Amino acid sequence: MKITLDNETLDALDMKSIESKITTYHDYFTLPAGQEHYRLIRYLANQINGPIVEIGTHAATSVVALSADTAYPIVTYDIENVKHREFEDLTTVTFRLCEFSDDTEYRDFILAAPLIFIDAPHDGAFEMFCYQWLKDNRYKGLTIWDDIHLNEPMRQFWSRVDLPKQDISKYGHITGTGAIFFGDDVEFELK
Repeated sequence: MKITLDNETLDALDMKSIESKITTYHDYFTLPAGQEHYRLIRYLANQINGPIVEIGTHAATSVVALSADTAYPIVTYDIENVKHREFEDLTTVTFRLCEFSDDTEYRDFILAAPLIFIDAPHDGAFEMFCYQWLKDNRYKGLTIWDDIHLNEPMRQFWSRVDLPKQDISKYGHITGTGAIFFGDDVEFELK
């Protein structure tokens, strides 16, 4: 599957229509592609046509964007509790309060998801752990990584990735957004 990325398409997405579902980051949620990643992940979730995993729920802002245009199930992970009641209208989203790699109940779901978005904790070590876990478990989908240029540990993580990867920061977050292709089902055409 070839997915075309261009900022004109991403910036045309109506983020205001779903902004009422978020509880934080209102000043960032509607920013253009290349400044924030919300438009990009919303677009990718719609293009992928399959279940999605998010690692790093935090305030659930990204999962609102991910779930906006897809009816596929989404599982989002965090090790700190978020206020689930504020997100009751996200009927396709399952909130898991645990480390994704320890979740034996959803292990097959994780490994079968064609899209995984990783946005936590930006220390490089956890990202490398996620990357290695996915490799060791023979994951075959597309992963999107937030903040790949945020700090030196994240830059080191990104430089150590030995699978096909693409820096798509131009379409994502000003602090860096990267795609790692664990399989060969998806390719990007960048405009």
